[in-house]
Amino acid sequence: MIKMINETEKINFLKEFFFEKELIQEFSDCPVVDLDENYFLLKEGEYVSAIPIVINGSIKVIRTDESGKEILMYFIEKGESCALSISACLTNSKSKALAQVEERATVIIISDDKLKKWIEKYNSFKTYIFKLYHNRFTELINVFEAIAFKNIDTRLIEKLKEKMAHQNTDLINITHQQLAKELGTAREVVSRLLKQLEKQGKIESRRGKIKILQHL
Repeated sequence: MIKMINETEKINFLKEFFFEKELIQEFSDCPVVDLDENYFLLKEGEYVSAIPIVINGSIKVIRTDESGKEILMYFIEKGESCALSISACLTNSKSKALAQVEERATVIIISDDKLKKWIEKYNSFKTYIFKLYHNRFTELINVFEAIAFKNIDTRLIEKLKEKMAHQNTDLINITHQQLAKELGTAREVVSRLLKQLEKQGKIESRRGKIKILQHL
């Protein structure tokens, strides 16, 4: 649904990233949308006709293989957009990942024609896109390094810390199956490792939640 927000707040938000007055004015034609948790903003194999810029909340971008195994690639948070969606939009190609709302989010939707025009026309928008690509490239390198060089128990602890930071709480809303998908491993492996952490008094595993009791 369309979310009515204060226009002054919207303009102030945009001014954090863009400086051309004409560009800020053009954003007035872009809808602001409120997205519920777990909503699929984009699915693999779909053509991309618009991109989001997140005002608040977070969206996770996931890659799935033929067997259904998932790897979390990165999060899209305040002031960010999806580099893979932008790439698919600019090249008129199908999405190679899915985007799902992690925490209830408010986003600005930019159509593909505006995206292409603004990159050509506005320096601040072009700089925004280049910085976004740089940051996402760095994050994807980190994902590759984690998969290639770190064992699964280390990755699990890092994932729990990441979830704590994103949800801003020590009571994380996530199931063993969801953790396994994001780590690209079997649920049984995750459950066994969480049981070990529970025996060490570091976590408490509940139905659909994990309580962090000690510093991991």
